[in-house]
Amino acid sequence: MAVTGCPQFVMSRSVTCTASGLMCVLIALTLAEAHIRILITYPGDDTSSAYKWSIKWILYVQSIGVALGTIVPAFRWFTAARFKCSALRRKSFKNEFKIETYWIQRLVDWKESSLPLQVRHRKWKKFLHAIRRLLLNYCLGVQILLVWASKLVLLISASFFHHIKKLKIFVIRASDETSGTESGGNAQLDLTRYVLLLPGEPGIPKETLKNIWNEVDKVTEKGKRQKLINLIELLHKSNNFNGVREFESNRVPSLHSQEPPNSWSLPVVTLTCIAIALPNISNDNANQLVRCVGEGLTLLNLIEKSLDENGALAIIRNAADIVWVGVDLYCKWQDKDLRKISLHGRTSKEILEELSHEAERTVMQFLKEVKDFLMDNPLNWPVKIIAANSMYRITQTILLASGNMETDEGLFDHLSIMIADILAASLTNLPHVITIKCHHNSQKQRQNSVRQAALLLGETEEILQILQQPDAG
Repeated sequence: MAVTGCPQFVMSRSVTCTASGLMCVLIALTLAEAHIRILITYPGDDTSSAYKWSIKWILYVQSIGVALGTIVPAFRWFTAARFKCSALRRKSFKNEFKIETYWIQRLVDWKESSLPLQVRHRKWKKFLHAIRRLLLNYCLGVQILLVWASKLVLLISASFFHHIKKLKIFVIRASDETSGTESGGNAQLDLTRYVLLLPGEPGIPKETLKNIWNEVDKVTEKGKRQKLINLIELLHKSNNFNGVREFESNRVPSLHSQEPPNSWSLPVVTLTCIAIALPNISNDNANQLVRCVGEGLTLLNLIEKSLDENGALAIIRNAADIVWVGVDLYCKWQDKDLRKISLHGRTSKEILEELSHEAERTVMQFLKEVKDFLMDNPLNWPVKIIAANSMYRITQTILLASGNMETDEGLFDHLSIMIADILAASLTNLPHVITIKCHHNSQKQRQNSVRQAALLLGETEEILQILQQPDAG
């Protein structure tokens, strides 16, 4: 639907564009005839023209340009004429030359509308209006003549191909009777009901629809080759969505009368910072978690942007993105090295308390220094403060939930499962996001949006299968 409704594709299958294709073919043949005639008339004579030896190169360059410019229009004319020949008997001769309203509607509207100029004298206004109507009537006549001539060209071309097709069918039947073979075919998916057609347009060739369908399949296959392996490995750790409820507790006192709204990405980034800051965690495990979350965030950003149509949570997404840049590239949170913080024999509880105190200090210092009433709304806070508030609430929640602190490895696994739960819960929105991309309102962006949806479907096919498993909910 997106391809067949594209304005460029609609124009390419119109009768005027088809007639121009035949004109290109005729021009190319005329140039070929002139080229052959010159070779016959002046064999090996380079002095017959004022351009002397360069005349051959001029002809070569012109011939190459015409050939390249003729290929696509010629195929377009050939396809339209071949498809038209199969529908010759469906319409009467009169209906074949009927001018559809969309060819002249704009000119008719201009002719009937009032003058755009402000003219005070009624006689002059009437005179100008009559002149404009006369000019537009002339334009209407020219437009109708061009469309009618284009339809005639298409009809003649279709009749020509129809006779060739009849001859070809006769030959094939004779061959089949001789060989005694029967032809069979596989059932094809009927895509014609999804095609957007102009009024009076008979349809689109099956080969064209098949090419469109194959293009979608190729994009989907490309997405399958780019599947997010690390993210899939992390999602296998999630068997429910408990992490969505556990990462933040209502028992943690707020630092401000209003709390910033949460997104999917910010708690995931914050939990990742805490996990890689824990002591006795190997670099391989920490780096693997960063790779998994990095792949997940590419999908989370897409989901959040699609669901947040008004952009109300853009500042929250920006905070998560800025924090993630520091984590992914430098293993830092708010200029604090997350790997060095675990040195000097500190326990997991001590590290959580240090991150919590640092985050609380950052938020409280900001609230004391800033007296602007606009800052009462957390959505107006700087991204650094929003990220610090998230760190404070999540670290305090973990400290409250861990009366007897787990081992470092156990806490790391627990946080990884929480991250996997949040990612899995957010990724359940993928089918909705893919659907939204397939229903893009802008004609200019619809085709590209559908192509992105097909690519996304290929990339996330295995992820969607994981989320549909009974133990994923």
